[in-house]
Amino acid sequence: MGSMVRLAAVQPRWRAEDYASSERFADRVVDLTVRAAAGAPGPALVAFPELWALPLLATAGGVGDRLDDGLLAAARALLRRRGSRWTALALRRRWRWSQAAYADLALGAYAMWTEAFARAASATGATLVAGTGFFPTVAYEAARGLHVVDPRVHNLALLVAPTGAVVARAPKVFLTQGLERRVGLARGRLEDLPVVDTPVGRVAIAVCLDGWYHHVIERLDGLGAQVLVQPSANAARWTRPWPPDPRIDEGDAWLEHGLRAGLTGRAHLRYGINPMLVGHLPPLALEGRSTVVAGAVLPAPEGGAWTAARGVLGVAAGPTDEDVVTVDVPHPDDVG
Repeated sequence: MGSMVRLAAVQPRWRAEDYASSERFADRVVDLTVRAAAGAPGPALVAFPELWALPLLATAGGVGDRLDDGLLAAARALLRRRGSRWTALALRRRWRWSQAAYADLALGAYAMWTEAFARAASATGATLVAGTGFFPTVAYEAARGLHVVDPRVHNLALLVAPTGAVVARAPKVFLTQGLERRVGLARGRLEDLPVVDTPVGRVAIAVCLDGWYHHVIERLDGLGAQVLVQPSANAARWTRPWPPDPRIDEGDAWLEHGLRAGLTGRAHLRYGINPMLVGHLPPLALEGRSTVVAGAVLPAPEGGAWTAARGVLGVAAGPTDEDVVTVDVPHPDDVG
């Protein structure tokens, strides 16, 4: 048998206190990453869920303490504190008002986000998918420092190398009809989704709903991706009847029709990781069971056999509690 890799889906429970300061957030990220990478038999890929970095906008705006009352309370506090600044910025830069609001908060939040995951990578040597947040395009240039180069705001995921460097950004292409369309997000472009060589294989990211669109998976598979990460946040009860087919519930739909089904029979894709965020930060109440799945038949490990059901290699214990799902599998180069 060839080399082994660790695939890990972090299912954190949202806690307002984790966003009280940049230090608290970084400590939380490092703790979860260390837990996910501990005892790995080789290179590790640790994936965090959708919306994980979103509350950092409140932290950067100085109202992290208001997250105790939920996202809406923090947003109202930001508006009272910085609304006039956003109006002036929108007029000066000829941006939409919502773009000015995000741009004003983005630099501090982006720095907190990337610094936390750089620390986690340094502590573990793992490749990290840093979850997502709502961000314009932020760039660093020596003469200008960190600044906004494009005010359009995306639901953006980051891929972080074991060195701590950001090596790719993946914007969400397909937005949900509710929250994402109401809060001023722009769609990403399918052609901008990257595939990156990492120690665990060639990794791609399809944020939440994107992972349900098979033509997104087709493109990434065609580019040679071997591991697909689908950071997700599901604002529906895990046991509710699934609206397209009420004969099954939400959880069964994710297992039967989600990432595992999309990976089946692909040319290059071998594994999928679906980390999900859980918890209540009003107005969002999130439930889900994170999974690690396979889209190919795996060679049997030494001394045993794979017992995965329906291609599911690992699944979180429940839909509301914090968990870390870890699976050690052959490197995708060794899977036919």
